[in-house]
Amino acid sequence: MRTATNYDSLTKGQLWRTDTKSLVGGVVMGVAFMLIQQISGRIDLVLSPALFLISGITWATFTGVISMIFKQPAGIIMGETQGAIAVATGLSPVALFFLPANGLGSLAFSLVAWKLTMNKWSHFFLAQVVTNVVGNICVGMGLYYVLKLPLNVVLVSSVITAGVGTIGGTILTKLIVDGLRKSGLTQ
Repeated sequence: MRTATNYDSLTKGQLWRTDTKSLVGGVVMGVAFMLIQQISGRIDLVLSPALFLISGITWATFTGVISMIFKQPAGIIMGETQGAIAVATGLSPVALFFLPANGLGSLAFSLVAWKLTMNKWSHFFLAQVVTNVVGNICVGMGLYYVLKLPLNVVLVSSVITAGVGTIGGTILTKLIVDGLRKSGLTQ
């Protein structure tokens, strides 16, 4: 059973929100997410095409924050907006796999946040672990099928990317959500 916390304005036990604020927020944040991912994705391609370190952290953070604030379907809208633009702009050879990674990753975070109070670091960490594993399975399939990387390289890349995304995403998501809550900018 959920108990009242200072996060209730963010979670309220909801998984789904279809008010105008959340739907428009999903689209607007999708555009912002796309801009950040275009920059971080290109930096990652310079560093290593098989690792998504900077873009993995920004992906995990945006996925968590939007899922906490606007719920679903805004999280899916945000993720699919970014994914579609990544495909259209040729952000990465595996950009097509960002579409399921973004949608499923957002749903994964939302499901964990829906079940937990999200008032502890461990809750954010668990939500990010699930989100990053789901997202990196999708992207890992792209690394394997599109880039034709050996399975052991895909596994190492996915584990490193998921680990970095989980740690960075947990820290940034919690700090941003706490800041938004304290500022009164949320409901």
